[in-house]
Formats: sequence, structure tokens, C-alpha cells
Amino acid sequence: MIIPVVDVGGQYNHMITRALTELDAESKLIPMSITAKDLEEMKADGLVMGGGPQRIGFEAEKLENVSKVIKEAKIPMLGLCVTHQLMAVVFGGKAEQAKHPEYGPVRVYVDNKDEILNDFNESFLAWETHNDEVTALPENFVVLAHSEKCRIQVMRHETKPIFGVQFHPEAVQTENGALIFKNFIEICKKFMFTRKKL
Repeated sequence: MIIPVVDVGGQYNHMITRALTELDAESKLIPMSITAKDLEEMKADGLVMGGGPQRIGFEAEKLENVSKVIKEAKIPMLGLCVTHQLMAVVFGGKAEQAKHPEYGPVRVYVDNKDEILNDFNESFLAWETHNDEVTALPENFVVLAHSEKCRIQVMRHETKPIFGVQFHPEAVQTENGALIFKNFIEICKKFMFTRKKL
């Protein structure tokens, strides 16, 4: 199971690869210059995109290449923090400056126990570091979790294995954060099995 992590400059990105490796996935940090063709050649089974310092409302062009990967890659994808916001924009939603930025531990409430939130409690503490947030959901996406100040903490595409998470599951301060990665690995396995049958 090969699941690389796009490094967009966030301080926690190396912790994502560690979490995936501890769950027996083969993972490494890859640069923002990666392409969908590169992922195909490395036989990636899924892709995680980490957080970073970029502000989607002002600096989305810095992540232009990552936007192309989101559009073109045909594998399960998980965007965290800024790449969650970028994913929303790529698919036609909006990400803007948050009225109430969230930093530190924040309680997240589960609205829909979708496969990415399998085995989570009805609410949990998550580690947040964001000035911006998704303010308009893209077409064909649904909200899976929210917090008191952020309406879209977790989202997914209705029919494709594409997920976005505003908080940092890789941070030790997030309760059961590794479950996000465990569940994503299971999603990748399911996708592999389905693709082989086609």
C-alpha cells in the first residue's frame, strides 16, 4: 500500500508519513511539483496532502500545481487544513478568511459517520491552526463534521473517494487522530479491490 504525502510546507507534514508508516503503509514526503503522471508511475494507491502556511484567499497560485493533481489524479485523496480548503476551491466551492480563526484544541461534532470517520465518537477534540476555512461546499460534496465556529470541518465527495479535513489528525493533541489515516487506508484498499474488478 503506497500512500505518499504532498509536502506543502506545514510543520506537521512529517508526522503524517510517520502515522501512515505506523499503520503499515509505505509513505514518504513528496514535493508540490508532483504530477498525476508521477503518482501513476510510482503506483500510488492513495494520496494525502498536508497543511501549510499558504492563505487560500490570497496565495492560491502558490498551490497551482497541487490544484492540477487534485483535478487529475484518479486515486483516493485526503486533504488536510490548507489542502482541504484548496480542494473545496478546485471543485467549485469557496474558502475565505474565517470570521473566527481556530487555534489549539477545538471540539468537533460528527454529523455523518462516513467511512473516513468510522469508529469516531459523536464529538472529539481536534488540533486546529487555521485563519481560513471552507465557506461554501462544492457541488457533489457533503459535510461530515463541524465545530462551533467552523461549519465544514470534514467533507467528502458524494461518489468519489475524495475527503477534506480542516483539523490536524496527525497532531498528538487530536483525539484518535490516527483513525483518520487508518480509515483512509481502508478506503484505498477498497478502491484498489474495486479497480481490479473493473
